[in-house]
Amino acid sequence: MEQRETYLNTLKYAVAIAGGELHLAVRLRVPVAKLQSWLHGVDPIPTPTFLDAVDVIVAATPHDIARTREAMRQTK
Repeated sequence: MEQRETYLNTLKYAVAIAGGELHLAVRLRVPVAKLQSWLHGVDPIPTPTFLDAVDVIVAATPHDIARTREAMRQTK
């Protein structure tokens, strides 16, 4: 898996953990439009943003993870 794909998958999972794009944008302290440009592949995801997204995932509670897994099951 290449770096770009890893960064994108991590950012998408962080969106799910955070409860949506708006919530993640607030946690990352970036405009929603910038987050969306990364998610849609318009702009590359900066390494510091990737690492901040990893922090969001690592800090997830068991409830966050269960909610995320359920949401991911429903989208399949």
